[in-house]
Amino acid sequence: MPLNLFARLMPREEAFTPLFCEQTRCIVEAARELLDMLEGRGAHEAHVAAIRAIEHAADAAARKVFMAANRTFNAPIDREDIVELANRLDDAVDMIEDTAKAIQRYGVTVFSDDVRGIADAIVRSAVVLHRMMPLLDRITPEYRTILALCEDIGHIEEEADQRFDACLVALRAELRDGRLDTLGYIDRKEIYEQLEDVVDRCDDVANTVQAITAKHA
Repeated sequence: MPLNLFARLMPREEAFTPLFCEQTRCIVEAARELLDMLEGRGAHEAHVAAIRAIEHAADAAARKVFMAANRTFNAPIDREDIVELANRLDDAVDMIEDTAKAIQRYGVTVFSDDVRGIADAIVRSAVVLHRMMPLLDRITPEYRTILALCEDIGHIEEEADQRFDACLVALRAELRDGRLDTLGYIDRKEIYEQLEDVVDRCDDVANTVQAITAKHA
């Protein structure tokens, strides 16, 4: 019988995998709100409020993981891995909220294709993470699929890095040509860096899952 690692961690009503799935669902929803924000679909205030509510739901799921981990003994994987994964997932949602608030704070309303491309990379990474989490209940037979999904996120992160570099080049050109003042340059650069950081946080989740899978494949 395949080893069902996560389902054995706790009683069924307190299993970890559904909580991780809830966290990734929140990442997907927040990422889509962020992309809509960059594409100008609705007011900034509405998107920030929606992402804030999603972040609160993600926090609640993370707290359940932490509480459950403290009550669980003889788990088939390290408790530290469980807590780290929950933290990594929570970090991704937090970074999306920080990015949305920065966009609202600086009043930036127009973004280039490359900037929107980074936001799209966040959505795609989040969707892959959400596909990955249920497989943790079947980590032994599904390890190849899990590792392949982790690799997919790595490719998305590389694409986002290339877009980020292009964004910085274009931004410096705007400053040099006088199409953007110094304050506008600083504001936009911060937003771009935060967008890239969100993709990196998703890649951090994938790296954590990859490490857990390698232990139990």
